[in-house]
Amino acid sequence: MRKVVLRIRESMWLKPVIYSVVAFLLALAVIYIDHNELAQGIVPSFLLTNVDLAQTILGSISGALLTMTTITFSTIMVVLTTYSSQFSPRTLSNFVEDPVTLRVLGIFMGGFVYSILSLLFMSETWYESEVISATVGVVIAFICLAFFAYFIHNVATSVQVSTLIREITEGALKVIKRQEETLDSEYTNVIDDRKDAGFTYEFVRDVKCRGFGYVQLTDYQGLLGYATENELGVEANFLNGDFLTEDSIAFRVHHSGKVDEDIEAILNQYLRLGKERSSIQDPEFALQKIVEVALRAISPAVNDPNTARVCISYLGMALSHLCRVRSNGRYIAYYDQGLQPRIIGKQKRTMDILYLSFYQIVHYGSQDFSILTALIDAYLLIGKTADESLKKHVWELYIYSMQKFDSSELKELDQIYLNEKKQQLSTVLGIAL
Repeated sequence: MRKVVLRIRESMWLKPVIYSVVAFLLALAVIYIDHNELAQGIVPSFLLTNVDLAQTILGSISGALLTMTTITFSTIMVVLTTYSSQFSPRTLSNFVEDPVTLRVLGIFMGGFVYSILSLLFMSETWYESEVISATVGVVIAFICLAFFAYFIHNVATSVQVSTLIREITEGALKVIKRQEETLDSEYTNVIDDRKDAGFTYEFVRDVKCRGFGYVQLTDYQGLLGYATENELGVEANFLNGDFLTEDSIAFRVHHSGKVDEDIEAILNQYLRLGKERSSIQDPEFALQKIVEVALRAISPAVNDPNTARVCISYLGMALSHLCRVRSNGRYIAYYDQGLQPRIIGKQKRTMDILYLSFYQIVHYGSQDFSILTALIDAYLLIGKTADESLKKHVWELYIYSMQKFDSSELKELDQIYLNEKKQQLSTVLGIAL
């Protein structure tokens, strides 16, 4: 199911095509009604028009909608350029996959399809009485106008960096929530070593990846069902977001001497590769987007530390949820209904995610005292939900940040404020100063 969702999210053409097909069917229905005079006596006479007036109205509407569609498409291109240049190239998908954008484009295309198709059959030889096609076209035009105004509002909101960061964070939280539901199951367990899973099979077979690209999606439930049915143990030798090639060993199959001849093709069906990373199972990718927006904001060309502080705040909030959900184990073991181990999936340690989320910001923001204080505030948020082992690592991150920062530039008031932040952090983490 998630593969279908991912395919839909990546397809810009799907929603516009659906709206165009619906408009095509609506046009055929209205043409049938007008041709058979089914609207006579049912629809009020003031909603009916003669053929000449209908031709004029539908012609004007089709031309106007085509112009609005062109303007909409041009606006989308401008926004994509803005996202790429001011935020990050990785954030383009957030606007492209926005349902509002595709819905508006689809409605305009559907309105044009209806108008031009109705105009094609608008002939006095075809219709013997007044028609309702123009009235339906006017209603569609009003709907398109309302959605155009909504689209302009959505674009004006989308280009605001605070809106973008919040949307990215909400997406990451949804993925983290799904991971929490998976880890809370009695049929999963976090382990530190793959040997702890308890595989007792005699033979092992490596399965290579078919194709190349980034791991966007892994169907662990489908893989679990296949492994249970065939009494296998399967190791997924990758992380979501990893780049695999045809030489990469994607799976390692543990068996008792009998496996399907086409085991390679079967297992690769549960793996979705793409040309770009996707956050549908990879919250770290969403966090990377926030980091890139922060890095762009603190670059000398932009010099917008306040935006970077906003990014760091949202980053700390998302990581605090992640620390509450995930432990530091390197693997997730999946068990069947009989609690027999079947699947071992890799996961990145939480302490590694913390480091990779902050080390670039620490490096490039080492000259800005406001960035340092924002980082400490983020560490405070994370420390409130972290376990004891992670609290120690959060403190190590603080020490790392201080070592990177040029403390010689601090004045007396800066030092006083910094000491207060340090005291708060040590209290939350339980570190004695």
